[in-house]
Amino acid sequence: MNICCESISILHGTGDGRFPQQTRYDVGKYPLCITTGDFNKDGTLDLAVANYGSHSISVLLGKENGTFDRQTQYRVGAGPTFVATGDLNNDDKLDLVVINIQNGSFSILFGNGNGTFNNQIERSVSEESYGVTINDFNNDNKLDLAITYISNNSVGIFLGNGNGTFENNENYTTVGAPSYITAGDFNHDNKLDLVVSGYEADSVTVLLGNGDGTFEPGKKYSTGFDGMSIAIDDFNKDSKLDLAVANHEDDSISILLGKGDGTFHHSVQYFCGTYPLAIAVGDFNTDNISDLATTYESNVGILLGNGDGTFGPTKRFLQDGSPFFVKVADFNNDTNLDMVVSNKLYGRISVLLGNGNGTFQDQTSYGVGSRCTFVVVADFNNDSKEDLAVANMFAATVSILLGNGNGTFQGQKLYSIGDEPNSMESGDFNSDSYLDLVVANNVGLDGTIGFLFGNGDGTFKNQTTYIYPGRAIFVAVGDFNKDNKLDLAVINDGGWIIGILLGNGDGTFQNKTYYHVNSSATAMTVADFNNDSNLDLAVVSNYANIVSILLGNGDGTFQNQTMFSTSDDPDYVITGDLNNDNKLDLAISNNHDNSVSVLFGNGDGTFQPVKTYISGVSPTCVAMGDFNNDNKLDLAVANSGETGLVLHNPVLTVFMNLCT
Repeated sequence: MNICCESISILHGTGDGRFPQQTRYDVGKYPLCITTGDFNKDGTLDLAVANYGSHSISVLLGKENGTFDRQTQYRVGAGPTFVATGDLNNDDKLDLVVINIQNGSFSILFGNGNGTFNNQIERSVSEESYGVTINDFNNDNKLDLAITYISNNSVGIFLGNGNGTFENNENYTTVGAPSYITAGDFNHDNKLDLVVSGYEADSVTVLLGNGDGTFEPGKKYSTGFDGMSIAIDDFNKDSKLDLAVANHEDDSISILLGKGDGTFHHSVQYFCGTYPLAIAVGDFNTDNISDLATTYESNVGILLGNGDGTFGPTKRFLQDGSPFFVKVADFNNDTNLDMVVSNKLYGRISVLLGNGNGTFQDQTSYGVGSRCTFVVVADFNNDSKEDLAVANMFAATVSILLGNGNGTFQGQKLYSIGDEPNSMESGDFNSDSYLDLVVANNVGLDGTIGFLFGNGDGTFKNQTTYIYPGRAIFVAVGDFNKDNKLDLAVINDGGWIIGILLGNGDGTFQNKTYYHVNSSATAMTVADFNNDSNLDLAVVSNYANIVSILLGNGDGTFQNQTMFSTSDDPDYVITGDLNNDNKLDLAISNNHDNSVSVLFGNGDGTFQPVKTYISGVSPTCVAMGDFNNDNKLDLAVANSGETGLVLHNPVLTVFMNLCT
């Protein structure tokens, strides 16, 4: 629905999730809300449309062939935002209730049963209202009203007298400026409950009903920002009602799966077009699984359901705050991939255990140091259980958390390192068969490269520090000259230079060899991109919006860079075979562009033109893994600008555009 016109559109479905045919019908100015009902008792659904700009309701009577008659308009109060239908006076004829935001009132239009309506009866309310739902909240077989008040963040309950008049009962506090409201039995007690979305808020409010027209104090559940429309359905077929919320400012849909006791699991978000406003449930591809339709900008988007409470390939999982870095591993030895995320603002890491179907359990958080950034996953104490090392930028420390093998971790042990550790990798640099850590410390005119040499039991010696002229901001590890000794590639601050330090195998390194790349290099990855058995480098430069490929010669030297365009402000890069063609591809998080770029490799060190996929806000890191066990690599993206983690599968055709 386009609110900047004077029409509505009917999109006729083909039964496979597509809607190629559109028919438009004239209505009033700025249509905001539509409801359906059989107003003339002919067995065919009719439409009632709230026209915000013309202060009217348009009624369009339906025909058996799916078309509609021309509108009949009825005058209501100023600025109608919402319309709902029900038999308010028990005469077996559908009536209309309309919320008028501009003059603080609601209008009732009694139906005549033939598709026409009487003139409005307008009633003032105490606050600026927006939405309404109609139901019997006190079990007296008379329809009642629940109206949202955006001016004082509350819901007003109006108990019906059965003759079309109402008594004002009580107001209940909600979160944010409440917009949309709907009812359902969320705790299986045969008493209707309410759920309210909050405009200018990042949550919904659930009010459990007592069955007498009163409600318990509201409980809030996190969603995206600026919640608008809400849909209720059993999306995962567990006989418990779930919620879907359109988040207007977040460009997303939140799914909250119900527990059946009136509470809900943490929300999972699906990104779908700009400024989604309305949402509806239906089986659009006739597979007996509930799907979602949402309006955004001048489009309608369809998210096809999987029947397990998930929709399409893109999901978001809430974190503790400002996710910065993400790594993938199997922490509980169940053969399903899990994730660890550093939450930079709060000095905590989150572990999300995978279910093997692309979904994850609720996070478990562990305290580390201030401004935690990079995470390394490795077995530091040789017990065949994955451990964690976390670089804490402001604390100038590295946290070591030893894994228990069941998805949990022991408390951290801290090791001092140079100021502002900015990047970290593991490897056996001194050939003692124990894993060590190398850290790029970005501080002062000259930075340092710090080494924590491992003892093989999960502990480390005090750091050994090497001065690195020009400040080291990123470090990568590989055997670049094929001597079975690990070498280093280091990005200098400013990003113009890559330094190569060939290892001696005893924890020391030869003098640096420098290679120029484009300006402002921020991160790199090491792999063999041209299948010549020599390690190469892929380096992203955020100001230049490019990725530079430096092909290795196998002797520790590299050829001059070849550059490929990315999206705006590339920040991090990883590699893997995303399209199963046995050629390495690149995935790049673009901080400023709120996106992920994928460059498919040709197997000769060159890459195809960039494909860009929308992610969350300010993505800083991307990781790969097969999260749903379908033998296709998926992506996990840490979005530092919000509390979320977005998962994508770039092999699917609906990677960026879930709403088609």
